[in-house]
Amino acid sequence: MADDLQTKLRKFLARRHPEYAAKLPHWDFLEATYEGGREWFKTNIFRYVKEGAKEYKARVDRAYRFNHTREVVDLVQKYIFKSPVTRGADAPQEIKTFWEKATFENLDINQFMKLVGSATSKLGRVYVVTDTSVAEGVISVADAKAAKARVYVYLVSPQDALDMGFTEDGELSWILIREHVRDDADPINSSGDVTCQYRLWTRNYWQLFKIEQGKKPKDFIVVAGTPFVHDLGEVPVFAVDHVIGDGKYSAPALIDDIAYLDRACGNYLSNVDAIIQDQTFSQLVMPAQGLMPGTDKYDALIEMGTKRIFAYDGEAGAKPEYISPDVKQATLIITVINKIINEIYHTIGMAGERTKQDNGMGIDNSSGVAKAYDFERMNSLLTSKADSLENAENKIVNLVMKWNGKAALEAELVKYPDTFDTRSLFDEFTIAERLALVDAPKALRQEQMRQVIDKLFPRIAADLRTKMEADLADWPLSQEDVMTLASDLKAASQPEAFPATGKTKAKTKAPKEKKQGQVTKETK
Repeated sequence: MADDLQTKLRKFLARRHPEYAAKLPHWDFLEATYEGGREWFKTNIFRYVKEGAKEYKARVDRAYRFNHTREVVDLVQKYIFKSPVTRGADAPQEIKTFWEKATFENLDINQFMKLVGSATSKLGRVYVVTDTSVAEGVISVADAKAAKARVYVYLVSPQDALDMGFTEDGELSWILIREHVRDDADPINSSGDVTCQYRLWTRNYWQLFKIEQGKKPKDFIVVAGTPFVHDLGEVPVFAVDHVIGDGKYSAPALIDDIAYLDRACGNYLSNVDAIIQDQTFSQLVMPAQGLMPGTDKYDALIEMGTKRIFAYDGEAGAKPEYISPDVKQATLIITVINKIINEIYHTIGMAGERTKQDNGMGIDNSSGVAKAYDFERMNSLLTSKADSLENAENKIVNLVMKWNGKAALEAELVKYPDTFDTRSLFDEFTIAERLALVDAPKALRQEQMRQVIDKLFPRIAADLRTKMEADLADWPLSQEDVMTLASDLKAASQPEAFPATGKTKAKTKAPKEKKQGQVTKETK
């Protein structure tokens, strides 16, 4: 019976979801290309035809690249979080406490969501897990406070989401997650080894599985931990995509194609480096008659500038000379590199984020219409990604409420920007002024003023925003309202009339003070 259980547990931990095996090399490549480092060149710089092992190793050691993959991801992050995220000021205290310390490492919610945005751009899909530090036996709020229990979140890469199942409605019913742990509790006696453990999350409980390794690699035992009941009624794990999609197991990433274009640039740059090396250390060509072994002349020639010599029949009297690659080859490669770099940024509407030299070749020479299309492409990408992050953060809020024993909130507390235009608050007021000058329609001016509210008060409370939008219903005043208001103001500025006669009160003036030498009517 025990052997049957071990067999089932081993098969369960070894099983993978349908797209895992196909996507795993791609995910690893995307992550490695984003991270960069010297190890990346060892597996991504390709050896070309007729290249010796020593030449290839030397070329890899000299290889270099500008990490366009990282640059694109960081630029999207910069634009997404340029405008502040609106989080409800009237949020429950449990949510406010969670926002201040959202992760186990005490990162706040804004820092954590930046990590989510970067990870989804790299891998397409990541998983967010909400968990609590509460231990079994903590059954009341007072016990939880005494134990300093709190809810926190953490990220899981698609490489560690090994298998999962879905209900008939398409909701996650369970997921198996691989965790990497290190034996480092004791600074002296711990081994420091990094091992894997597996955590199964279901709609009602979670369970931990550990591996006890034997003497041989295949000799191990799966130890199943005690299930921990959470009673949330749902799996506290959900997927976050780069942009909103409907795939069950994976989603396209921002750098799906960019990473491969970036690798091509790195290889072409390495080829240019090889051409430069061959130009600097040209090949010697000389008659074979001058390379007779066993002579001092032969030994001296071997040590000249290069270790390789091309020999030819010298009976025709040709003199020795140096040859090098055609410089047109390097020009062609550099042209291709510039074209690839331009396509990397142009594909996602970032053609303006180029160096001055690149701009001279590309974006500055494009028309205004082309730039407008670039902006629309970029704005569409950012809006879709912001919607995905907004949905994820509101999902986190509801799970945090459930972990605290409260019902999910009906209204959404988190709002990401809907548009990422480059208009500033000053530009909005300038537009409002010009709309007033041309007597624009009332609805148009009201909608424009809502843009002002968004930029002037990005974190305004929901009730106050409702009040402001209600005031907008009576603004701007019509021409008749302006005339009536002017008439009322004019009447209010008139002297008060006597009730009976209708005569106005006589104005009494203070006698003017006589100045020295002044002639008045009384003195005449």
